[in-house]
Amino acid sequence: MSRQVLRQRALRFLVAGVPITLCDYGAFKSLILAGLDPSWARVASFGVAFALAFMLHRWWTFGSTSPWLRDLGAYFAARVLFFLLAALVFAALQKGLDVDPDLAFLLQVPVQPIGNFLAGHFLVFRSSHDGTP
Repeated sequence: MSRQVLRQRALRFLVAGVPITLCDYGAFKSLILAGLDPSWARVASFGVAFALAFMLHRWWTFGSTSPWLRDLGAYFAARVLFFLLAALVFAALQKGLDVDPDLAFLLQVPVQPIGNFLAGHFLVFRSSHDGTP
């Protein structure tokens, strides 16, 4: 795969990440305002953002032509792995260090995109419209 394709995918990943992150944060804040503990709100907001992320990244970022169920299983496994890592960071900041939930959310945000892009590019969406495996 060419560097140009890698750069294009990275740029698309970042652009798609804006509505995904806004969806995630919006759900997170709404659930906290509804009275849910911030740690549980973080878990629930992941689920809300997951569907949007899968659709955008599969279709637009990586242009996968693989069967969607195969992509979904691999994507789910990768997302859960990096979500758990981010959740640990969030919990350590918010519960362990008593950091404000909004700041803890902001500080843990980079963990998922970095891992998710690398997993999506190299493992999950291996078949794409540009003909690369």
